[in-house]
Amino acid sequence: MRPYSIDPEAIAGWAAARGYRKLLLQAPDGIKRYAVEVAEELEDRGFEVLLSASHAWGGCDVALAELAEAGCDALVHVGHHGPVRFRAPENVLFVPAYSTVEVEGVLESAAAKLSSEGVRRVGLLSSVQHVHQLERARRVLAEYGIEALTSKSPDPAMPEGLVIGCDARAAEKLRGSVDAFLVIAGGVFHALGVALATGAATYAADPYTGRVAEVGQMARKAVARRLADLAAALEARSGLLIASVKPGQRVGWSRLESLRGLLSRRGLRLRVAVCDDVTRDALQDYGGADVYVNAACPRLAVDDAGMFPGPVANARELELVLEKGLERYEPRYALLPP
Repeated sequence: MRPYSIDPEAIAGWAAARGYRKLLLQAPDGIKRYAVEVAEELEDRGFEVLLSASHAWGGCDVALAELAEAGCDALVHVGHHGPVRFRAPENVLFVPAYSTVEVEGVLESAAAKLSSEGVRRVGLLSSVQHVHQLERARRVLAEYGIEALTSKSPDPAMPEGLVIGCDARAAEKLRGSVDAFLVIAGGVFHALGVALATGAATYAADPYTGRVAEVGQMARKAVARRLADLAAALEARSGLLIASVKPGQRVGWSRLESLRGLLSRRGLRLRVAVCDDVTRDALQDYGGADVYVNAACPRLAVDDAGMFPGPVANARELELVLEKGLERYEPRYALLPP
């Protein structure tokens, strides 16, 4: 049994009802190998299926250019809940890949840890792979005397309890109402976002490794790095403004010009580099810069700061620091899109 539940019958029904026969299948790197099996099942049903070899970092990163270039009728984006910060065309289908890995074991470990640390009310959240398991998680926590609360992002496409890399607003709505947060997801990426957004104790429960980790120290290190980079940005005189062409990360030219004008008045001269995937090699090819102003995915500066050849400041984060002062910096600024 594959570790993710992906329903080829639902995809086939959607495509057949609309007369789509040639499909482009896109999936994140960790799910691509299982998407191949889905492609084979769709081909058995008479569809022609092409595979997107590009990354799919989130619902903001959708292969619309490949869809047009390949002459496909429709795009099937596997692994994310829906479009993020853009309106997807009607011929794009989002198919969440729900995990089939059991969560009881790691939840019992998490509940025991939370209980031993005096947590009696917890904010319960997850990545999209585990939103269907939140009620089961709530019952496990209740057995240990822990009340689990969930909430929902203002984004209507996001289900109850879901957090994504740049949207932890479901957690922010529970801030002050819970003793801590528990995030069910592979790794600590989603839990770190919750910790930055809320400033509260946050635990990552990873069903794939069985590990439970409190991410406070990681969040403190991330904030220290953000403050150091922002301090460098305030002293910088030349920089590279990084703009993305990914559908949900694209920023209009008027917005970029406004940002350049604001920073120019502060003595920072920016050139604009337009990217799809941001890589260190691509940035280094343009030579050095005092600072890199990131108007692409804000999580790049948090999780992949080493990708940049120098200090990096997220665009909206830097604007807020200029407005309020570095001494009034809030960690949640690091998650804000441009």
